[in-house]
Amino acid sequence: MKRKNNRYAIFAGRAHLMNGGANSFKVAAPTKKEAVELAEEIAQSEKAIFYSWLNILDVQTGEITRYSILRGGVLKENQCL
Repeated sequence: MKRKNNRYAIFAGRAHLMNGGANSFKVAAPTKKEAVELAEEIAQSEKAIFYSWLNILDVQTGEITRYSILRGGVLKENQCL
């Protein structure tokens, strides 16, 4: 059986505290494009009322793309210094 490699992990939560951990993990995707599409679906879902942020982690490089979830299910990428 061939295993699908999901390189991009998506995390979402409300508080920016260290209280979510693995519970903040929502789904994974094999490509960045698919991860962004899934992130947009999460932001527009009914559960999005419980989330204020969303992160996409590239598990191979450790690179994190951070988003805020705005009203109406809009993702706004956060630029970190």
